[in-house]
Amino acid sequence: MKGYVFDDPFLGYIQGRDRLEKASWNAMELSNETDSVRYSLFPLRDMPVADRPGYVTHERNYFSIECDDPVLKKDLEMYFTDEHSFYRDGLYGQGDVMGGFLESIAHELFVVGDSFRMIEWEEVDIKGRKYQFPIDFEYLRNETMKVIKKHGMVVGYRQKYSLFTYFKEKRFKGWEDKEKPRSFEFEKEEVVYCKYPFAKKSPTAQSIKYLKPIKKFWQFGIDQSKSGVEVQNHYLPLERARYTTYSREKRKYDIARGKIRTIFNYLMETNGPKLTQYYDIYTVIRYKKFLNNFRDYLVREFNEQVLEVVAKKNSFTSVPKVVYSGFLSNAELDAALQGYTDGTLTFDQIVQQVVRTP
Repeated sequence: MKGYVFDDPFLGYIQGRDRLEKASWNAMELSNETDSVRYSLFPLRDMPVADRPGYVTHERNYFSIECDDPVLKKDLEMYFTDEHSFYRDGLYGQGDVMGGFLESIAHELFVVGDSFRMIEWEEVDIKGRKYQFPIDFEYLRNETMKVIKKHGMVVGYRQKYSLFTYFKEKRFKGWEDKEKPRSFEFEKEEVVYCKYPFAKKSPTAQSIKYLKPIKKFWQFGIDQSKSGVEVQNHYLPLERARYTTYSREKRKYDIARGKIRTIFNYLMETNGPKLTQYYDIYTVIRYKKFLNNFRDYLVREFNEQVLEVVAKKNSFTSVPKVVYSGFLSNAELDAALQGYTDGTLTFDQIVQQVVRTP
C-alpha cells in the first residue's frame, strides 16, 4: 500500500501549518472555536426509546441512503451509515461512525484548510452479495500533499516528503534497510480531498492575527495577580499591570475574540460584550446556517468522491446518494428570524424553536 501517514516537521514549519495546529490545540487561543464548531456538526443527541417511555438513547444516526434498488439501499446503509454495522471494521476511524469521520475532515479544514484521505478498496461480502467497497480512509499529512490539476480540474495527487525528513526519518528504512520512496503519485479515485469551501484561508489562518491581544490579556491577568502579592517587586510588567485597568484589557480581548468568532461563524462568549436580543438571535441563526452549509458540503463531497466511485466499481445502474436529516433547514431558520423581526414570534418562542433545536 502506498503513501505515508507520519508528518514532515520541516514542511510543516516552513508552510506555517505547525503554528495553525498549535493554535487549534491551545484553550487560550483557538481550541474552543475549532472543537465547538466541529462537534456541533453531527452531535450526539437524545432519542426516545420507543418501547421504554421516559428513556432516551444517545446516537448520531443522521444518515440514510437514497437508492432505486431496495436491496442495494439496505446493503449500502448497513455498510456506510448504520452506527452499529458489523460489516465494516474501522472504516471511519475512531468511533467508526460517518458523522465522526466527516467531523474529523471538518476539523482539518477549520485548522489548515485542506484534508487528504487515501482510500483502500477491497471486496466486501454482505449476506452473500459481493461488493467493491472502501475499507479504510487513511489519513495523509497535509503538508506533504499536492493537488495535480489539468485544465482547472483535479486529476490526481502527489505526496512528497522533504529531503530533511527523508534522511532523518527512520521509517523510510524498509525491510533489510531497503530505502522506501519519498514520493507517491495517486489517481483521483484513490484519495478523498476536501478544501475549506467558504474562504481561501482556513478560519484558523484568518484568526492568527487576532491572537496577540488575547495572549496579552491572559498574561496581564497573571501579572496583575502577581503584582498584588509581590508588592515590593518593581519588575516593569508588574508595574505596568498595577496601573492598567482590567476593563481596558478585557475590552481589547473581547474585540479580538469577537472578530475570531465571526470568522468561525460561532456564538459570542456569554461574558463578552452585551448584545441586543436581535443580534443575539441573529448570531445563533447565522451559526446554524453555517453548520447546515458545511454539512451540505461534506456530504456532497462524500457522494461525489466515494459513492460515485462505488457505483462505477460495482457497475450499479444508478448512483446512490447519502442524505441526512434531523436539523432545521436554512429556510426554517430564515423564517424564524423574519418572524422575530416582524413581531410574530417572541424571544421565548425563538429560543424554543431555534436555540433548543438542532
